[in-house]
Amino acid sequence: MAALLLLVAAGCGYDTSATFNADGSVTIGLKLLFPNDLMQGANGATISGFTPSDLAAANASLKAKFPGATVAPVAEGDESGAVITIPFQNEKDAFAFLTAPPQLTPSGATSGSGVSLNLSNTGGLFTSASHTTTGGFDTYTFATAPQAIASPSPGSQPVISDSEIASIFTITFSLTVPHAITSAPGAVFTLDRKTATWKLSWTKAETLVATTGPEGGLVAAVKPASDTRLAVMVGVIALAMGIVLGMLMPGRMLPAPAPAEPPATETPPES
Repeated sequence: MAALLLLVAAGCGYDTSATFNADGSVTIGLKLLFPNDLMQGANGATISGFTPSDLAAANASLKAKFPGATVAPVAEGDESGAVITIPFQNEKDAFAFLTAPPQLTPSGATSGSGVSLNLSNTGGLFTSASHTTTGGFDTYTFATAPQAIASPSPGSQPVISDSEIASIFTITFSLTVPHAITSAPGAVFTLDRKTATWKLSWTKAETLVATTGPEGGLVAAVKPASDTRLAVMVGVIALAMGIVLGMLMPGRMLPAPAPAEPPATETPPES
């Protein structure tokens, strides 16, 4: 129960990324973050799989299955965990990994026994993944399914519900592609629109779709204005300010009038 209280208080992060390169290769990244208190076993909470020896063993095992793969520790603020990077030479192998049966599930937490992870046996995040090209437009589609939550032992009550599990475990997926993404419903983008990121649900099915097209389009809307346009804008603003000041402060904008001459006096004729 102490482990669950820590999870609820700080949450856990599971970030997945897929970078599709112009040469056809794909790099998959996985980052798992847990509260430092939980990682250090505070208040009786338990978590395993992140000690230096665990990471070394996972690194060796993963490299044996995927040459070039790495497992490294990571720390961000009051959270720590591990980053897994796996390069694939082609999309087919990358999609096979992304759609493999998932192994990193929070099932241990539902029974109150803590969290135990084998970082060399991660499995995938999706039930299906594809990339199609038609007429210069690329479409990337990824589908998820609800993850199974372990049932409590007979006669016992579950420690936390499915909805609580969904709020505790934060999952994101980032897709990076060679061309600007013109459409990706539900995602947030980087400035160049070549990376889209979604926040996923652990307990409901979702379909993520990203479409790319010819360069330009939406990207032009975020490019800085050229020097000529900037100069014109500055000139227009200066002119507008001059007009406003002229209307509000006429006494300061116009020269002061010359002082009036005294009226001439007539000289009476001599008698």
